[in-house]
Amino acid sequence: MGATPKWVTDYYKDFRLKERTKCFKTCLKCGETKLISKFSVDKRNLDGRISVCKACRSLEYLKYYYHNRDKILIQIREYHKNNKRDRSIYFKNYREKHGEQLKENASKWYLENKETIKERNLKYYQEHKEACQTRREVWIEKNRERIRKYNREYKRKHKDM
Repeated sequence: MGATPKWVTDYYKDFRLKERTKCFKTCLKCGETKLISKFSVDKRNLDGRISVCKACRSLEYLKYYYHNRDKILIQIREYHKNNKRDRSIYFKNYREKHGEQLKENASKWYLENKETIKERNLKYYQEHKEACQTRREVWIEKNRERIRKYNREYKRKHKDM
C-alpha cells in the first residue's frame, strides 16, 4: 500500500484543529488560550461562550467597582429600601425551603473556622471586658430562675457521680 493521500492528511489536520478549538479558546483580553470551561456561557456566540475569560471579566468588574463604588453602593441601598418587603418574603421562603441546607452549611463553616472565631471572640472580650461583664451580670439577673432550674436538673442527673 502506498502513501496516504494529501486530502486525507489535510482532513485529519482540520478535524484535529476543530476538536482542539472545541476544548480551548483564546481570550480577547489577555490573549491566553484556556480551557473552554474558563469562559462564561453565551448562547448568542457561535461557540456558545463569551470571548473574554472569567478571570479577565472578574478583573474588569473589580476595576469598575472601585472606580464607581459610591454610585454602586447608593444603587444597592436604594434597591434594598424600595424592595424591602419583597426581599423579606423571598428570604423567608428561601429559609423555609432550604433550612436544613443552611444549617448544614453554617455548621460546616463553623467547624472549618473554629479557631479563627475563638481568636476573634477572645480579642473582642479583651478589648471590651467591662461591657461583656456588665452584659453577663444583666443576663444572670434576668435569668435567675432559669439558672436555678438548670442547676437542679444537672444535680439530679449527676447525683451518682
